[in-house]
Amino acid sequence: MTPLTWTILAMAGVTYGVRLWGLLLPGTQLRGYGRRFLDLVPLAVFAALVAGGLPGGDVVDGAWRIAAAGLTVVVVARTRSLAAGLLAGLACYLVARALGWA
Repeated sequence: MTPLTWTILAMAGVTYGVRLWGLLLPGTQLRGYGRRFLDLVPLAVFAALVAGGLPGGDVVDGAWRIAAAGLTVVVVARTRSLAAGLLAGLACYLVARALGWA
């Protein structure tokens, strides 16, 4: 397996392992800070994956990647929907590539 595959498997293991650990503790319910922390783990892992790929390519391509990431952040902040943000960022980047700008 490639290093990328191992990285993805490790991140999935951490993400779901921490959640499973909390769910399997008998008679324990997470509230407040603990619950908010676990709810943000998948988003943090995703952000780490995306941030690693932002500076790739040439200067113009890198600028469009950063613009798409910025649009994603704005859409998620306004709509509170990760799916809407991902679709907006992906659409921004794909349109730039289709037009030959990236």
